[in-house]
Amino acid sequence: MKKSPNYAKHILQWGVLAAIAGTIAWAKIAETPVDVEKFCPFGGLQSLGSYWVNHSLACSMSMLQIMMGIVLVAGVVLFAKLFCGYLCPLGTLDEAMGRLGRKLHLQFDIRQGSVADKVLRAAKYVLLFVILYNTLATSELFCKKLDPYYAMATGFKGEIVLWMSLTAIGLLFLGGIIVRMFWCRYICPLGALSNAFKSTASIPYVLGIVVILVLLGTRTADGWTWMLALLCAVAYLAEIGLVRGWSKGEPKKYTLMHITRDAAKCNGCKLCEKKCPYNIPIHESAKVTHIDCTLCGQCIASCSTQALQVNGRRSLRWVPALLTVVLFGIALWLGNTLELPTIDEKWGDYEQVEKMQTYEMEGLQSVKCFGSSKAFSAKMQTVPGVYGVKTFVKRHAVVISYNPAQTDTLKIQEAIFTPTYRKYKTPDETMPMLDVVRLGVEGLHDRMDMVYFGMALQQIEGICGFTAEFDCPVKVTVYTDPAAGITREQLTEAIEAEELVIQTKNGERSYPMHYEVRSYAQDGQATRAQFIETMFVDIQKLNGRFVANIEKWGDDAKYPKAVYEMPMASIEKIPVRQSFPYFKSYLSCTEGIISVDFVLRDLSPVMRVHYVKSMWTDERLWKEVFQAEKWTLRMADGTFKESEPRLKFLVEGRTAR
Repeated sequence: MKKSPNYAKHILQWGVLAAIAGTIAWAKIAETPVDVEKFCPFGGLQSLGSYWVNHSLACSMSMLQIMMGIVLVAGVVLFAKLFCGYLCPLGTLDEAMGRLGRKLHLQFDIRQGSVADKVLRAAKYVLLFVILYNTLATSELFCKKLDPYYAMATGFKGEIVLWMSLTAIGLLFLGGIIVRMFWCRYICPLGALSNAFKSTASIPYVLGIVVILVLLGTRTADGWTWMLALLCAVAYLAEIGLVRGWSKGEPKKYTLMHITRDAAKCNGCKLCEKKCPYNIPIHESAKVTHIDCTLCGQCIASCSTQALQVNGRRSLRWVPALLTVVLFGIALWLGNTLELPTIDEKWGDYEQVEKMQTYEMEGLQSVKCFGSSKAFSAKMQTVPGVYGVKTFVKRHAVVISYNPAQTDTLKIQEAIFTPTYRKYKTPDETMPMLDVVRLGVEGLHDRMDMVYFGMALQQIEGICGFTAEFDCPVKVTVYTDPAAGITREQLTEAIEAEELVIQTKNGERSYPMHYEVRSYAQDGQATRAQFIETMFVDIQKLNGRFVANIEKWGDDAKYPKAVYEMPMASIEKIPVRQSFPYFKSYLSCTEGIISVDFVLRDLSPVMRVHYVKSMWTDERLWKEVFQAEKWTLRMADGTFKESEPRLKFLVEGRTAR
């Protein structure tokens, strides 16, 4: 009897690969970012664990990935490892490598159930534990460091560790050529997690572990660490047959679908075993319940006698592929309907506040991942009357819990806002006066808004700089070259554009804009000196006093001080300004240096380093501090590390007093 091709499997598998490749290629052409993790179920499950343990989602994860993970688990428990058999791009590549290995006569099969097979199967559970442990400990996806899909999809530009990624890619391709489905059988951590829920024997234990976690509390004595180890160990032992479940003998199977074999029709050709990606001994069973079975249908397609069917019915052959599509659609719908906060933190006497209120704010472009969410929370913890923060990075939104008796929404908005001083160019003597325009702009909420707003203004020829201070709407003062004749229409058109398009060396990049000019007024002129002095406020934010050194050498009578001055016009450049905090950290680790600040000399910035006069000379400061080959930096956690210098100093200074 004629064999029937397995169209559904191949269409889905290669369709997914084509969609991924097409999306990445189009993003390269259009110069737009692409989210290669958008539908990642493993990242979603890790993120859900992070939310459980740390009350925060792993960075870059959203409800979409979480629902992909939850629906994957539901599919495994109810049906089979459908994601592995029909959608996983790594599984598709692993199969393709196996076919290549057989054609090249390089294939070496490890017999199912052999000692080597059982030992190698432990590797994916060890890897699963390492990944889950590090993810739950940091709320960052550890799997990115070694995931071959992530490394290849990002062009090795993601959050990878190169040697880990290259090792994983080698195991995927070379391992797949030599051993059939090497990656999926022995390495894949998502396969290990799926097996933990697919194995009937391990399900009661897994559920028991979850109950214990809930009862003990996930933070108690790092209990979740031991529970993770126990879960991985039980799942592995169940996979190799050492855990049998609650009852003696063959445990019951909870999956609703499986491959069945009609012994009367079977001619014993073993072609089904040969065509099975995992080399499962299908011809030995009336019902295929092997842990590796994904209901991919390869065995059914290879059978010329129709002895193999899904649940014994020919009409159900296409149901697994259809279920895969349906489950993906359900996950997609739920992921775009439901929402979990990236972080949900409370502090202080939260539970004692009787009339706590919440304030929701959207469009905060600086809230875009776990790290920025934590930074936002840290900032809000300094605001009196604020007791909690939730962030939703997908829509750049925050929900702030506050005590109305202590603060209000206006004060919260002011705390979120970042006052800005932005100078694009320094007017020379040919421009003694600058025109001043006052604007009221709606929609400027946080630091990233000010970045995009500043980039929009910078595209108008003749603008020298602007300042922004909090008000409703935000007060913006724009300084312009009178000769440019900038009009209200020019400013409004640039500010109220729906998106900002910037030319880069790699093409165009666009940024979202949502700003509105509410008021406009010409406010006379400012002198060149007034403009420079106004903008100098931004540079003075870089001033720093080194507390530990002041405590040690602060006594002026015992340790007379001197000031080493160095012209530093380059501090007005953004890259230099961004690197300066590293230099401050370095100075704070240098004995005898008390502080650093900036002053204007003839309208040009001068850096001043205050030091203990008896401990340094001008020559030693220049050679040993400013020309040092290595910087010692003080880290946020109080530790120290060596670093290459972030700044180069070309003009030697001198002690002024």
